[in-house]
Amino acid sequence: MCLAIPMRVVSVEGASGTVELGGVKQPVNFSLLPEVAPGEYVIVHAGFALERLDEAEARRTIELINELTAPDDPPDEAHSSP
Repeated sequence: MCLAIPMRVVSVEGASGTVELGGVKQPVNFSLLPEVAPGEYVIVHAGFALERLDEAEARRTIELINELTAPDDPPDEAHSSP
């Protein structure tokens, strides 16, 4: 299974640059998306920006990913049996 993540473009230098998500920055290749600009959101997989994504859709996807990767709540000890 492949997973592509929405990330915000921080900088562009020719066909490469930097993207960021949750304070984590990573280098990315923009050769598949000419004319990408800082502040835009892109879908990133294996170091390549594959597609532009509008900000609202990017934020919804990031929220879903955060929900799926959040640790489970610990059991409530007041309701657990001895």
